Amino acid sequence: MATMILLPTITDTIQTPYWLTFPLATNAHDCLDDDNGDTSYCVSSSNARYMILGFANPSVAEGDIDTITSVRFLSSGRSTDRRNASLLDIDYETPSGNPTESCSYDPHPSSYETINGIARSDADGSSGGWSYADLENLEMRCTKNGTQQLRLSYLAMEVTYTEAAVAADNATFFGANF
Repeated sequence: MATMILLPTITDTIQTPYWLTFPLATNAHDCLDDDNGDTSYCVSSSNARYMILGFANPSVAEGDIDTITSVRFLSSGRSTDRRNASLLDIDYETPSGNPTESCSYDPHPSSYETINGIARSDADGSSGGWSYADLENLEMRCTKNGTQQLRLSYLAMEVTYTEAAVAADNATFFGANF
């Protein structure tokens, strides 16, 4: 088994005005592509506000993958409230069909909590598996629940796959020795 990480990209990223970025001059994908805490993050305290994130194309060529075993999200966030957690729903926008996962980020003055999604073995909940095209078109929807401010510092997709077998090229070996 091997893994690769898909990071957010500017392509297909939709951000409502109630999701702000820090620093303000950046885009959501720039704030979520590394887990660096308060250095850069997306922030919201408005209930039901969402952002849809597109992801970079896979870093492994399609021919180098035999099967895609699972896909899950990786996230890091925190509630800025002193007592109450911040809630976020993360859903597969494209392809759709997998259930929404709810994340509850604990309150803390500076530390971020890592919450990772459930490894999904199929793209749309139909037991059909994942295709390379599913990865190329992957989008995730993040919807804020409640009014406790949430800082989201990292959101990426972890893809677990089986590498394609490499055929041995014996023709050169035998041809060179005879």
